[in-house]
Amino acid sequence: MTGDGDENALTINVAVDTQGLYDKVKDFLTQYNNIINEITKLYNADSAYGYDPLTDDEKDAMSDREIEKWETKIKDSLLRRDNSLSALMSSMIGAMSKGITINGKTLTLGSFGIQTLGYLNSVTNEHNAFHINGDPDDENTSGEEDKLMKAINSDPDAVVDFMKQLATNLYQAIDDNMQSSSLRSRYKIYNDKEMDKQYDAYTKQIKEWEDRVAAKEDYYYKKFSKMEAALAKLNSQTSTLSGLFG
Repeated sequence: MTGDGDENALTINVAVDTQGLYDKVKDFLTQYNNIINEITKLYNADSAYGYDPLTDDEKDAMSDREIEKWETKIKDSLLRRDNSLSALMSSMIGAMSKGITINGKTLTLGSFGIQTLGYLNSVTNEHNAFHINGDPDDENTSGEEDKLMKAINSDPDAVVDFMKQLATNLYQAIDDNMQSSSLRSRYKIYNDKEMDKQYDAYTKQIKEWEDRVAAKEDYYYKKFSKMEAALAKLNSQTSTLSGLFG
């Protein structure tokens, strides 16, 4: 702002921090990629067929390292081909691929040169991750045209509006997919409610059988105690008779 003849006039230049905005978009995608890659890895985990939980005797015959590898194999496969995980993954991918209308124009991540590498060109279990064309830190796409930076320089408000809506869509998709049900609690992948019911049922059943076994033990203990008493009395009588006829 300036005034005629004002020597102390203040000039304000308003400029968009293009690199800062670019980095925020990149950070968002990095966080998304970390999550979707982990989900993809868990869903595509190798089968643990034949890797049953180890007994105490089996553990005694193995080294700590062997036990760790065995148990890790089982843990890593727990969500293999899991339906809940598959549904979550599909909803996230769908939200990220959905077109968003900004200023009357439908845009997608592809409009900004942001896309996946696909099955053939990506690292194992990273085919759902997004890459920015022209990103100097990405060896896969650094040589491509940087459409994102170009869009930021051209219309930063449109990029901001698009990313806000994209983040909202992603959150909504995750939230809708992870609602509470009769089998699981909100934001739980596994059926924790069903597991709790099964645990309570098994615990009750074990307690009932323990009580039955204890009752049987008590029954036979009393029975054998009476038998021992009768045998002792018989032995005493036999000894007496032997003495009389001795």
